[in-house]
Amino acid sequence: MPELIAPPEKHTLGAYGIWLFNEKHPQIKKIKKEVSPSVHGDRHWDSSYLLMDYFTQNAPKKKMRVLDVGCGWGPTSIFFASKGCKVTGMDIDKDVFAFLDAQAEFNGVKVSKLTCAMKDMKKKDLENFDVIVGGDICFWDELADEWFAMLKRAAQAGVKKVVLADPGRSPFLALIDKCEKRWPTELLMWYALEPQKFEGSLMVVTLNK
Repeated sequence: MPELIAPPEKHTLGAYGIWLFNEKHPQIKKIKKEVSPSVHGDRHWDSSYLLMDYFTQNAPKKKMRVLDVGCGWGPTSIFFASKGCKVTGMDIDKDVFAFLDAQAEFNGVKVSKLTCAMKDMKKKDLENFDVIVGGDICFWDELADEWFAMLKRAAQAGVKKVVLADPGRSPFLALIDKCEKRWPTELLMWYALEPQKFEGSLMVVTLNK
């Protein structure tokens, strides 16, 4: 992991080898005047850092095809792209992509974008990915059902692994219960140390060897 010594400019923060804009950065202020994300895409969510820490310790292969569900402003997507992965940031709200694009450009990486809901992802769409990740994306009861349905399609499509991060909400835990009955599933208590300490849970599901 590259050592982050000092911010390249004001109002940025470093985490796991990438740089992100904070709320006071001029780019963020400018974008907020132009778009207004409506589905919780209004900030960086802490679970992204849990995913970064996990995949720093479990390094992804270069050119691994990653689908970041509910990518929001894109910190997790940018992290994977910085590791040489082929990344698609997926979100139901297209207005988040202006934030993702600005931060991806700042880090010198490219992230493909997909406006889509989980329920609309077909088996043929999921065949394009090796790994699915998501942070803070199982916060309603119906989302646990949507995740489980999509993971069944993903397993049929040949996706190998799913890693989700969450503070430990009840829908997330319900999803783990569902997955444990079908695939090898781990619940890990995890913490990240960058940009500061965050604690939460990870669900790691092996869909295919």
